[in-house]
Amino acid sequence: MIKIAVPNKGRMFNPTIELLRKSGFEPKEINERKLCVETNCGEIKILFMRNDEIGFYVESNVADLGITGYDIIVEKKISVEKILDLNYGSCKLVLAGEKNKKLRNGVRIATKYQNISKDYLRKRGVKAKIIDSPGATEIKPQLGLTDFIIDITSTGSTLKVNGLSIYDVILSSNAVLIGNKKSLKEKSGEISDIKLAIQSVISAENKSYVMFNISKKILDRIIDQIPCMRAPTIVKTSDENVVSVQTVVPTSDISRTITKLKNFGTTDILVLDIKRVVV
Repeated sequence: MIKIAVPNKGRMFNPTIELLRKSGFEPKEINERKLCVETNCGEIKILFMRNDEIGFYVESNVADLGITGYDIIVEKKISVEKILDLNYGSCKLVLAGEKNKKLRNGVRIATKYQNISKDYLRKRGVKAKIIDSPGATEIKPQLGLTDFIIDITSTGSTLKVNGLSIYDVILSSNAVLIGNKKSLKEKSGEISDIKLAIQSVISAENKSYVMFNISKKILDRIIDQIPCMRAPTIVKTSDENVVSVQTVVPTSDISRTITKLKNFGTTDILVLDIKRVVV
């Protein structure tokens, strides 16, 4: 049995549930009062927990695996193994303040990231007063309570609204799959299967499968111009003068690729969505 701890709410909740669904580990039910649920894969259970507590529960072996923000792992100095970077939850931990401020001894900094802030200031030789700020951090400089803040931002829009500028990017963060070190040894096979399933879903994101027919005579002229992961697959057809080409193309390149293929005289172009890619 493998237990995976995931956020019970917040901006990472929906993409995490979608990732689990695509990977074959969809929770059988989602009930805010039920913290442990079965999945459609009988050997895996999902634990719904607060995002900032997931790392602790994985470290304590309550859960074998967890999905949480990398910034939380760094801040809490949690002893777990990072298994995979996931393609969502991207943000930056930044030093921000009103314009023309200087980071110097004696400044006041509001943040809930106490450990990261102390490490950051120590490396720069700055002695500052760090004020714990679990919420509404962006407003504090405007109220004259602090000189700077160290906080998470995705787009920077909230900082701008509150008259703050980014002085430095301290840490880049996103959702990560983490593992308990003991579980990684004792349940290596099961966890490897889960990692492969999730990784294959991530690899398939923003990619499309393209098939088309082309005359053998012009194949060599186009083969190097076709986007692919490694090399396109060439398959014989019932017509000895025509081959079928199969390749994986970034979805953003589909329109350009189709235009290029048509200009070369290809026929029967087929574009399909990809659910998983295993490389």
